[in-house]
Amino acid sequence: MNTQPISPSPQSHYNILTSSDNTLIPQLAVSLTAMAKNLACGFIDFYLLHSQVTPENLHLLSALCAGYGNIAFHEIQIDNPEIFDPLVQAGGWVRETYFPLCVHQLLPDTVDRALYLDAGDVLVLGDIAPYYNCGFEDNFLIVTGEKHKVENNSYKEFSPDDIKNPDFLPGILSGLFNSGSYMINLQKLRESGIDISYYYYLTEQLCSLRPNAAKEEFIYFGDQGLLSAAFIGNMKYYGYPQIQELWYCPYNFCLGYYDHFDHKPNYQPSILHFAGVPFKPWRANYPVFPKRFKTAGGSLRELSELKPLQLEYYFLWLEYLFLTDKALTILGF
Repeated sequence: MNTQPISPSPQSHYNILTSSDNTLIPQLAVSLTAMAKNLACGFIDFYLLHSQVTPENLHLLSALCAGYGNIAFHEIQIDNPEIFDPLVQAGGWVRETYFPLCVHQLLPDTVDRALYLDAGDVLVLGDIAPYYNCGFEDNFLIVTGEKHKVENNSYKEFSPDDIKNPDFLPGILSGLFNSGSYMINLQKLRESGIDISYYYYLTEQLCSLRPNAAKEEFIYFGDQGLLSAAFIGNMKYYGYPQIQELWYCPYNFCLGYYDHFDHKPNYQPSILHFAGVPFKPWRANYPVFPKRFKTAGGSLRELSELKPLQLEYYFLWLEYLFLTDKALTILGF
């Protein structure tokens, strides 16, 4: 396991992490290409949390990062992934979804903050320094808020007491924020002593708050519902309270935005998330597509299903795909 950060020489330094299984490695390579190109003036320590990625795919990602020159690749293998199964049973998704909950115990103690990005469907498109370097103000996370309370025509953040309110609980457990991108205060997590047992206990408590839930019903939604319950009142909404606009999301811009608006936002998204769309970009029926990235299983979808302003982002993803294909060819893959 190689986890020691390399001292950066360029201007800016970022710790960025994701978790993935073997199936998303081709898409993750595309995300790394966008990261390398759009953070070219910085240096990135990139951490992959995994339990089943093959040595061949780890070598491919490591070589790709080394080829770009501004990303140091660190793979962290989870040797006991089954400890996350109770969280999977309560929240759905796969084990890898929950690996980041204990990342403060996995990264070197010298790493005090990190940016989490979903594997595969997130692209870094611009400067992330304002988000990455934002002060935590003693919070565990910095997030792109999706839900607020409204009091006196003004947004208010949810508080820990709200989790006991049956009117608020479903919204909290579906997620107060979108977990495609969020900042983690690793230092505070370590100081708090939080570990997997905290999430077990919390899950039990949430079950007791939903005594009438059907046995087959998930208690919370994926990781964002669990994280919202775990750190409610201890999360900083980026930009709030100066900006009180639910669709202000430059560092987690979900393409579902265009289900509500027929114009671009008044900011340039720096982190793009292919969420809230009919299908992921690797499932689109493009006119051309590199052979190495074609996967068996699942039918392709037509680009005509997308909103016009979503379409350009799919072709942008395709552009990074071809850049990745070119880089891997040069590297001998």
